[in-house]
Amino acid sequence: MHGTVRIGAMQGRAPTVAAGLLERDGEIERLEQAIAAAVEEAGSVVAVEGEAGIGKTSLLTHASRMACDGGMRTLRARGGELEREFAHGVVRQLFEGALAAAPPAERARWLAGAARLAEPVLSASAEPRGRGPEASSILHGLYWLVANLSAEQPLLICVDDAQWADDASIALLAYLARRVEDLAVLIVYASRVGEGASELLPAVAEPELVRTVLRPSPLSAAAASELVGQQLGRAGSEHFAHACHRATNGNPFLLRELLRALAADGVMPDDASAARVAQIAPKAIARATLARLRRLGAPGTQLAFAVAVLGKSADLRQAAALAELDADVATQAADALAAGSILCDGRPLEFIHPIVRTTVYDEMAPAKRATWHKRAALLLAQDGAGDVALAPHLLAAEPSGDPWVVKRLRAAAREATGRGAPDAACTYLERALAEPPDRQQRQAVVFALGSAELTVLRPTAFDRLREALDTAPDASARFSAAEELVWALVYGDRVEEGVALGTELLAAFPFEDEDARMRFEGWLAALAQFAPACARPALERLARYDGRLRGDTGAERLILAVLAFGAAHLGDSAAATAELARRAIGGGRLLHDHRVGSATFYLGVWALVYADRLDEAERWFDLVLEDGRRRGSTAAFGAGSASRCQVLVRQGRLAEAESEALGVLTTIPLHAPARGMILSCLLDTMRERSDQRVAQAFLSEHAIDGDLWQTAMAGMLLFSRGHLRLAAGDARGALSDFEQLTRRDALSGLDTPAMASRGSQALAQLALGNRDAARALSDQELGRARRWNSPSALAFALRTAGVVRGGAAGIELLRESAAAVGEAAAYERARSLAALGAALRRAAGDARGALSD
Repeated sequence: MHGTVRIGAMQGRAPTVAAGLLERDGEIERLEQAIAAAVEEAGSVVAVEGEAGIGKTSLLTHASRMACDGGMRTLRARGGELEREFAHGVVRQLFEGALAAAPPAERARWLAGAARLAEPVLSASAEPRGRGPEASSILHGLYWLVANLSAEQPLLICVDDAQWADDASIALLAYLARRVEDLAVLIVYASRVGEGASELLPAVAEPELVRTVLRPSPLSAAAASELVGQQLGRAGSEHFAHACHRATNGNPFLLRELLRALAADGVMPDDASAARVAQIAPKAIARATLARLRRLGAPGTQLAFAVAVLGKSADLRQAAALAELDADVATQAADALAAGSILCDGRPLEFIHPIVRTTVYDEMAPAKRATWHKRAALLLAQDGAGDVALAPHLLAAEPSGDPWVVKRLRAAAREATGRGAPDAACTYLERALAEPPDRQQRQAVVFALGSAELTVLRPTAFDRLREALDTAPDASARFSAAEELVWALVYGDRVEEGVALGTELLAAFPFEDEDARMRFEGWLAALAQFAPACARPALERLARYDGRLRGDTGAERLILAVLAFGAAHLGDSAAATAELARRAIGGGRLLHDHRVGSATFYLGVWALVYADRLDEAERWFDLVLEDGRRRGSTAAFGAGSASRCQVLVRQGRLAEAESEALGVLTTIPLHAPARGMILSCLLDTMRERSDQRVAQAFLSEHAIDGDLWQTAMAGMLLFSRGHLRLAAGDARGALSDFEQLTRRDALSGLDTPAMASRGSQALAQLALGNRDAARALSDQELGRARRWNSPSALAFALRTAGVVRGGAAGIELLRESAAAVGEAAAYERARSLAALGAALRRAAGDARGALSD
């Protein structure tokens, strides 16, 4: 424990009126409770939501004071309209200052262990580290930085205007919200409502993670009357106070600005002046702000414009340079702006409220704003600012065909990608394309944009990559573009086209060495496994490597993963297949070997799934999920979650699988293979309810009630749909699905006992009264399962044979089925036990009937 928070000091604070916090005692009490809990290592998240000017910032400021009084370290940041495209901008505000000011030994403690993985986003000099595990561990590193800081001193993380925070920083808030409960950490963030606030904020995306949500209400008429006395120096009449209250709807900031405008005009707070209130508010409040600005003269106006363009916390020297003022004049203008309640006192320069900044910024002509943003980017570049810091200004500048702008935006996109913010990279590259680049640079920009869009599954990725391929200036550029285009085809459920394009490349590209050729050949063979017509030829091409590879290199691991997947589908030996898969995965190295490694990583882990090494497979799919989350890759996250849901079903964790699958299906875009796996999982969980009407509605809603032959993951979907139909009483429809699955297996040469098509047909034939056909099929399935010898496949085949045979022989097979599984595949074990129990009850009933005769 870190000790007891000094609540007594808080309770002795000055009245909230004196602190400028009218009618906020309830909110303050709940903040006090959260602070006290965090000091006792019961961390939580507090969200403060409301319209602009309602007093969210005042509550955050008060929370910071209380936290300091309670012995907490406070880190504060604020989102800004201009900075929302500045990847990790809020993260840097939170941590960079504290790290820079810390003595070397203290900084080393904070960044010890896994926290060091956060360095790429916390140091302007740190270079992105590519696609390796370090780059994909940024969120993990930031979490451990927070943990290290809070271990030394309870920590308050305060983020104002979170609706304008960049996506990468919001991702950190969400990541911490899931893990803060056992830390001495309190996260308090404020966001506006109804102004495009990010749906990724914890209170919106995962409301169960936010223990406290504060929604400050407008001030009452009585509070407005009290504020009139404070602002105008004398008590106002009731009629005047009510007029002020109505004009601003009790919004504290607007009320203060209205009273400031009335005071400047010398208005007395009496009944006679009440009519003037409506003339001034609300739009005239902005005019009053601008009138105050004009009274400060040209230097003050120009400096205010410069601060509005530079964004929050502007440096005086840079603002002066942008406004073209010398240092002394700029200093005087800054002081005058503070005295006129336009800027805050002190340095750096900051508006007293975002509403004031918006008012000043909007007063600039659009062309002037664009020109000043371009100049701001040039000034910041001269000062050594990083490319991501320049990007928001370049986004706001007018396109002019400037190669320098294209260069900077491309560099910013690379940095954003390396730091796990692909959405920001897309934004930067779209603007670079609009500049536009010259003909020599356009292909590179289009290719980079298509690759970034593919990561987040934007539908425009395919056309970008097609253009990049068609305009590639040389063989290397053509190869890179085609490689990404193949991914786009696979994600779009056009696997055969992708394999055809990859095969063309394999034949034509002059590979530098055999290792490079092996890598590409292995990746292409992995993709081919998703298309029945392509799977067998691809595996046959790899047959020459069988038994020759140890998994020492990335290329060898790629080939081994495909061979392991093939072995799982040929059904020779579950134990041997699992060992082959482990060699391929290489302790996780396969996932990070290179860009094309991820497809084969899935195949290697799926070989473990089919061999019933489910706990092992779950750990690897969890790694994929974390990798996708940290890189901001929607594609990787969706595929990892879909695969994990399949494992959960096989483990018998149906409710958990259904919840996760529905969450993924309804919240993020999915590429075709991931969507197929998610829908298959949901069909499996629906099977237990066997409600034909609900099942048919689900099939129709997701367009999986017709022919699935060309659909991604068709084999998995046919298996799941067939069993759903069988449970719902549609044996004929189920038989059709299972027979189609068998035809697909025959075409591909992949016929795994882990997805038992013949045994499934046997159950459908039995339901249709065709016992001889059912027995022949169940016997075939049992022979395959005994050779493969995985618990779940053997349990399924034995259970099927027992149900088909019936009688005492069937009961013995059902007993063997229940015993075969153990805890290795809980779902199959539960089904086998249920079938055995039903058979025993029938046998007992038959015996009682015979005795009664």
